Amino acid sequence: MKESEAFEQLIHRIHELLEGSGAEVTWDDHIPDPDNPSQKRQIDITIRRDGKLTLVECRQHESRQDVQWIEELIGRRASLAADAIIAASSSGFTAGALKKAKQYGIITRDLRQLTDLEVKSWGRRVALTLYFYQYSDLELSLCFKRESIPKLDMDAVRSELTSGPYLRSLFNVAAKQIGTLNLMSGEHVGRTVDFGLRLQLAGFQLSGEPVIEVDFRGKARLISKEVISPAVIAYGEPDHNSMQREATVETFSLGRTSIVHDASKISLFLDISQVEMPPFCQFRFFSLVGQEEMDHETIELAGLDNLWVQGGMNINICSI
Repeated sequence: MKESEAFEQLIHRIHELLEGSGAEVTWDDHIPDPDNPSQKRQIDITIRRDGKLTLVECRQHESRQDVQWIEELIGRRASLAADAIIAASSSGFTAGALKKAKQYGIITRDLRQLTDLEVKSWGRRVALTLYFYQYSDLELSLCFKRESIPKLDMDAVRSELTSGPYLRSLFNVAAKQIGTLNLMSGEHVGRTVDFGLRLQLAGFQLSGEPVIEVDFRGKARLISKEVISPAVIAYGEPDHNSMQREATVETFSLGRTSIVHDASKISLFLDISQVEMPPFCQFRFFSLVGQEEMDHETIELAGLDNLWVQGGMNINICSI
């Protein structure tokens, strides 16, 4: 994803939280041009509430935005008959741009990083921890009909296991069994536990031959990974200091992971596409711990397809 799109999605999440349930906030919207309804106009973000339309246009640039962009937005608001327009810049605005925006009613918003002292004064930082099951001593027994055994190509069997959906299904079933042991508390905390299951998977074929039954056994333990938040940024009017702004965003050293704060409400975007894991680890859940009680408005996860790293496993073939 482009940096500009990631920035737009962050601003979209901020406004979703700020606007609440009474508004429809849409990223990458396309609206009809009032002068030519068959022509759709792309808008970074739209906000609809009580029949009124607000446009949000975003700029992810290194330099501050100038008068030219503000003038473009004045024209766009008029052309699309919008009730309001918000200019959201990652790098701020020139003095001339702010003056022009104020004169013509263009709402300006930017991001400002909090100092360490401001973060301490803010006092709402959240600790984010990811939890995984780490597997070991894995043994997989595949049971075929007797007449299927001579037809099996073991290279094809291993390839199909690692690239197809069945291995993930097996780990998901194993994780449910392990979850009943409650590795977060009680007698199993910090311990490695055994699991074992026998099951049949509908339509499961390897090397073109149907698998009649699967026996999957091994060991697992719960491991955790704390995710560091290197910066906190505030979103709001450029002439407001960090503590007076509308929303605060914690960024994390994990892809595009962020937490948007609006008073006691938070919105989490968890990007686990960049997680580095040892062999045969499976992401299971996460925890958020703050100094104050929080209302979780939205939780969005991205990158789940990248959570599997292959490792060694004993594979046995048997027949019935």
